Amino acid sequence: MADTRAAKAFATGLPETRTFPMATWEKLQRQVTREHGEKALLHGDPQGAEPLRKAIATYLNLERGANVNPDQILVLSSTRQSLFLCAQLFSDTNKPILIEDPSYYGAKKVFEANGAPLIPVEVDENGLRTDILQNDKSDAGFVYVTPSHQYPTGVTLSLERRFELIEWAARNGKWIVEDDYDSEFHYDGLPTACVQGLDNNDRTIYLGTFSKTLFPGLRLGYMVLPRQLVDSFINARNIMDGYTPQIPQLTLARFMEDGYYNTHIRSMRKLYAERRHVMIESLERRLSSVIDVLRPEGGLQIPCFLKPGWSEEETIKKARRHGIDILGLSQLYTGNNRMEGWILGYSSLSNYEIEKSVKALSDILRKG
Repeated sequence: MADTRAAKAFATGLPETRTFPMATWEKLQRQVTREHGEKALLHGDPQGAEPLRKAIATYLNLERGANVNPDQILVLSSTRQSLFLCAQLFSDTNKPILIEDPSYYGAKKVFEANGAPLIPVEVDENGLRTDILQNDKSDAGFVYVTPSHQYPTGVTLSLERRFELIEWAARNGKWIVEDDYDSEFHYDGLPTACVQGLDNNDRTIYLGTFSKTLFPGLRLGYMVLPRQLVDSFINARNIMDGYTPQIPQLTLARFMEDGYYNTHIRSMRKLYAERRHVMIESLERRLSSVIDVLRPEGGLQIPCFLKPGWSEEETIKKARRHGIDILGLSQLYTGNNRMEGWILGYSSLSNYEIEKSVKALSDILRKG
């Protein structure tokens, strides 16, 4: 959903902002403006503020098993800006892009706007099917993947397939664009190291965002680039919009350096795990005759498949007439093998709001 929307059932990708430590953030921002003065009001480094790049590198190396130097990081406004740069630099006109099927609608929109044909690669219970990838004969420049929590199915790319993906990219001279959009929120078992950290061939571009871990209005994301690509991407970004505002970057750097970021992530992980449990239990109790509910290992939304006899289009229309927002599953597919269902966000809703919203949806569908 658009970042400007108010939290409502069942908007996807929206974090809980009511518990954000605003007083701490304001204190750190005052420190930044006091220490940097008018310099913080001037143009910034196109690559991003060095303190923030250092803080991101430290975090990724410790928490995600990455292998990152601050000089490889490019700070941007969003993941979509990162994807746009990838499409611009890797895809000549009419050159295809390999993409998970189903896949994140934002990525699809960016790639399609760039004029690139999309080649779908099926996803199963172990993530992207690398056997299909191995047989690809196209001249695609890169493959777009969400290995931690595949969007929208929520499955995790297995370790074996991660190594197969890395080997495929090296052997064929391709790039891997790894979107690790909500890897911080893993609830079952231990998270798998990111592909970038496993890739000794330096063929992986890693994308991250703070819109989901902190708040969408921050408008800060980043890329971790292979060393040979850093200068090209910085130059392209410089042409696009120059730089990212300095005060939010420096405030976020201080927020991370002082340990507040890790504390906030731990708190949100616990909160979202509880909300996921409430959401799944409520859906299975009230809507078991309508949907099959998947249980993703992490993430901020629940994928559901509609049972025979139920129409995705009609159920979504009914819900929206009553103010309930549902994202349809079928529109996230690129290939012909489409499944009908819903993607239901829960992270921005309290337990009470989840229960109330699921009951309301159940009542709407029962009335016909």
